[in-house]
Amino acid sequence: MAIKIGLIGCGGHGRDRLSKILFNMESKVQLVACSDLDNASASSTATEHGYSNSYENYMDMLEKEDLDAVVVALPHDLLKSAGKSVLEAGLDLFVEKPAGVNADEILEIIEAEIETKKTVMVGYCMRYNPSRMRLKALFDKNIVGNAIQIHGHKSGSQLGTWNAYLERGGGQLRWHGVHIVDQVLWILGDRQPIRVHCETQWDKVLGSDQDSAFTILFDDGITASISVSSRTETIFDVIEVFGTDGRIRSEWPSEILDIQSSRISDYQNPTRIVPNSPDYMRMYTIQMNDWIDSLIKGVEMPIGSLDALNVYRVIDAAYKSAEAGEPINL
Repeated sequence: MAIKIGLIGCGGHGRDRLSKILFNMESKVQLVACSDLDNASASSTATEHGYSNSYENYMDMLEKEDLDAVVVALPHDLLKSAGKSVLEAGLDLFVEKPAGVNADEILEIIEAEIETKKTVMVGYCMRYNPSRMRLKALFDKNIVGNAIQIHGHKSGSQLGTWNAYLERGGGQLRWHGVHIVDQVLWILGDRQPIRVHCETQWDKVLGSDQDSAFTILFDDGITASISVSSRTETIFDVIEVFGTDGRIRSEWPSEILDIQSSRISDYQNPTRIVPNSPDYMRMYTIQMNDWIDSLIKGVEMPIGSLDALNVYRVIDAAYKSAEAGEPINL
């Protein structure tokens, strides 16, 4: 039986990425209704992707339509309230990253999830990037030996709309930093972060964080160094892992993968893997298929609310550290 889907948020990401992919999954889903405060955007999304109805108020949609699950793709400060409304309507939820503006908001979603016994998946899409998935698979095979350090950097998206304002859940740490932190935690697995130390440059006009660099100390001694910036003209997105026996570096959007390992004969010398034509939409396609397949099978969500909470525990500590000028213990 097809999963009956609703969409809250018909802006660029909800409409041009997530909804477009769901539209091409017609054997698995039925697109029932969509909503957006911009009624014209909701109406055009419904026409373009085949939703039966469109709404200006998502509460009307949740009350009137027969749905199984809802995708929420809104600005950060609206994600928690919409996500909770979906759960309280008795529906499964896909909510865009980071699912709220801080750890307290994620805890509210978790509480609603427990009370309603519905599921939550959070859209940390970079876990589904083919280059990052390959890095994770190689790391899990211990090709770098004992892990020592991991570095992540993301920049190139200027903060110019709601994402420029702290009160809207903006700032570079909550725009790009959450992505990198999620990938670091995902790659390192069961290791637990215990301390965060951050330095931040603040936008003198907007008041939000513009550039940040911070370290994370893990319980087994591994350190992570993470940097984000809103001032580069070109997009940079890099994860690199160093170990006693090698290193792996993954870049995006080029999806170039650099590998060197004394443990694997194929990688004794530095090896670069360059894809012929990286597909920007592929990670979103894999992500949405994984979500729908998990709903159909009734299994645990691949990226759940606890993952979102773990990310925000680090991000919240980074903000506190930048303000206090000292490390913050988790």
